[in-house]
Amino acid sequence: MTLAQKLHSYRKFGLYGIIVSGLVHLSIGLFIVFFGGEKGERIVSVELNSYEFIKPPVKFEAQPPRFVKSFDLAKSVDYSPQTLARQIVFSRADAPVSNAPVNNAPAAPTSGGRAGEGSVFFGALTASSGASDLGWGVPGGATSYGRSFGVGGAGGWGAGPGDGKEWGPNFASDVENSRGGGGGGLSAMRDNLISSENFEDRFDGFIEVNPKNKKDIRGFLNIYQLEYSSTKLEKSPATGWDVVDGQPSWNCVPQALPSLAHYANDSTKLRVSIRGTIRLDSKELTTVPFIYMMGFQAAVKYTKEEAKNLGNYLRNGGFIFVDDGNAYQPGAFNITARQMLKDALGYDAVFERVPNSHPMYSVWENFSGPPSGEDLVRYDRRVREIKEVYPFVESIFINGRMVALISNRGYNFAWGYWKYLPSAAGGPYDNTRQLQFGLNVVVFALTQRGGIVDQNRTKIASEQKR
Repeated sequence: MTLAQKLHSYRKFGLYGIIVSGLVHLSIGLFIVFFGGEKGERIVSVELNSYEFIKPPVKFEAQPPRFVKSFDLAKSVDYSPQTLARQIVFSRADAPVSNAPVNNAPAAPTSGGRAGEGSVFFGALTASSGASDLGWGVPGGATSYGRSFGVGGAGGWGAGPGDGKEWGPNFASDVENSRGGGGGGLSAMRDNLISSENFEDRFDGFIEVNPKNKKDIRGFLNIYQLEYSSTKLEKSPATGWDVVDGQPSWNCVPQALPSLAHYANDSTKLRVSIRGTIRLDSKELTTVPFIYMMGFQAAVKYTKEEAKNLGNYLRNGGFIFVDDGNAYQPGAFNITARQMLKDALGYDAVFERVPNSHPMYSVWENFSGPPSGEDLVRYDRRVREIKEVYPFVESIFINGRMVALISNRGYNFAWGYWKYLPSAAGGPYDNTRQLQFGLNVVVFALTQRGGIVDQNRTKIASEQKR
């Protein structure tokens, strides 16, 4: 076979291959078209809108500097009532007695009065020589006992035998209009003798601190305990916790808050009254300056609306003290209480350790840090330490103001139960320092700038300026 024949043969078979492959592909395509799908099926294009969830960045808010040393304001409010007594003494002036014979004839009118009568004009009391017969006159003639604008006598201004002495007030300068506000704001409160007692029917708390003596505090506080739902009733885990048996978590140590109020009333002039419980859905929540929340082992149950109300309360001047009686951060109460604060405040719920130099530790009694509590002493027929100890308390700050204080030291047991512990449980124990620390927390919450009590003080000052 020649080369030309081979080329012809190759072209022939190459053409056959192309035709065969084309027929195969065509048959496959026709088969798919006619037999590949169900009858009536249509291909429809749908536009899908999808959104990528992007978490917001971590909010960073610079905290204002905290004072290392305690300080006292140069000026402060002192509403202590004072009684200024003004005593007006009416004494009889010595009148010269004449030895001349008595003239029984009617005397000429004196100071515009009739014979035998005295007269009162412009504050001066005068009498004629015969006025004593009427029962109120002064023998010896006209005697000035007040400010007189008549001319005569040795003093020149209403001076009779009494030489014009003045025992009455100076109406031009001593008497002021007591119906007006008087101006001056807080200083006018001192001048007008306004005390914190005047506001007990308006507010739930008011406090005054002597700038020269921080231990001298006075005022009043209606304190409320937070009532919340929990997963179960409490049960004592061992000897020494019997007080919690059958109690709801929000009131695991019933004597805790009454003991603190009793100590405050005995140690200071701050009158602390327990008004009862309050819930996060209460309308009165916005006016309460201080809320105390305790718990033990049960978890806290709350709704979204309650968390929202708590957030609004804390952002607008409120304060809450969360006291973990279990003294254990991995416990159910501590975890759920912190989560409630996170749901209430969002990105503002940053838990910070309170430094030992914070003013809270020296606002009333001096502390070098939080005192010991249930975190160091547990009772199981003997005194023993637990594994986890938290030598600090934590707080949440918003714009430099402390809105929440969280303790894992079990101060509620120390306040309400330590003094009544039987010897089998290691007691009783002295709880003085723990009560003093609780009072420090109360005083600091009521005196810090931006709180509800501070807002009430500003409102009163504005009213006094009108």
